[in-house]
Amino acid sequence: MPSSSSSPLAARVVERVRRENLIARYGGEEFVAVLTATDLRGGMQFAERLRRRIGDADFEFEGEKIRVTISLGLACTRGESDVTPDALIARADEKLYAAKRAGRNRSIG
Repeated sequence: MPSSSSSPLAARVVERVRRENLIARYGGEEFVAVLTATDLRGGMQFAERLRRRIGDADFEFEGEKIRVTISLGLACTRGESDVTPDALIARADEKLYAAKRAGRNRSIG
């Protein structure tokens, strides 16, 4: 995991991820977090802490203060031994879009 970042938003995200976990940019404005040894409840707690931390942070763009919010979709293996990374990402992606449809700035798992 990177120890520093050029993006203030990415820095706030990275500082909340334990060393044994992974967070990576997945698409334009989407990120994937792999939380080892974490069930869905623990993942939701992580997501909500992160969502609040980003929402409470001060960000600036071209000298103007802006409010930044994030929506999160979570998926876990639920004890499955044969689940693929693609299947987990698809599950999380479905939850992410559900969060956006529900009004954004929320976590759904």
